[in-house]
Amino acid sequence: MTRQEHKNILTFLDTVLKGAHRPLDIEADAIIRAYFKRNPDAAYCLTMMAMELAGPRDLETHAKPKRRGWLPMLMRSRQA
Repeated sequence: MTRQEHKNILTFLDTVLKGAHRPLDIEADAIIRAYFKRNPDAAYCLTMMAMELAGPRDLETHAKPKRRGWLPMLMRSRQA
């Protein structure tokens, strides 16, 4: 993960949470916390999905972290 991708995630979360002024539903909160406790990857998956759904209003602010796998590397080497 690049420094910019790290910053993008933190900026996105700050932006989303800054607007959260609804009263807390205690029962819903308990369900969500219990699910995240059982499934630690859920927070990552939901954050990435929310960033995608928010759309690329500003690509630098809402950029999706790049995958660093073998396929993109293979494609780059073919083009060269």
